[in-house]
Amino acid sequence: MSKKVNIIVTQPPYGKEDAYSAIPLAETQAAAGSLPSITFVSGGVHSVVKGQKTGYGDPAIWQKDVPSVEATIIKAKESVRFYALEADLKKRGIADSEVIEGISKLNIDDLTDRILESEVTLVF
Repeated sequence: MSKKVNIIVTQPPYGKEDAYSAIPLAETQAAAGSLPSITFVSGGVHSVVKGQKTGYGDPAIWQKDVPSVEATIIKAKESVRFYALEADLKKRGIADSEVIEGISKLNIDDLTDRILESEVTLVF
């Protein structure tokens, strides 16, 4: 029987590894037969913006080929469902046209239902 695994990302995509780390975790859950989803809330909604650039911080680190969270989301869309909290997108001025294709928006009631329906909820 498949487990519903709900991963919630609260942190912005760069500066911390939470958003980037949550995606492979969800992919491993899919490979194990679970039904994973990732919901971006709070500062985490910046992860779903198209056209991300990874060049910030120490130039010696960013001269390497560092994949963007956007590229990682696009690669994982086959096995993981992605959501963003609509109120947090609006609060941060992120327009629908800026959101990566295939990201579904949720309201707070939808998020609550997803949490209650999941066997496992992890928060990053």
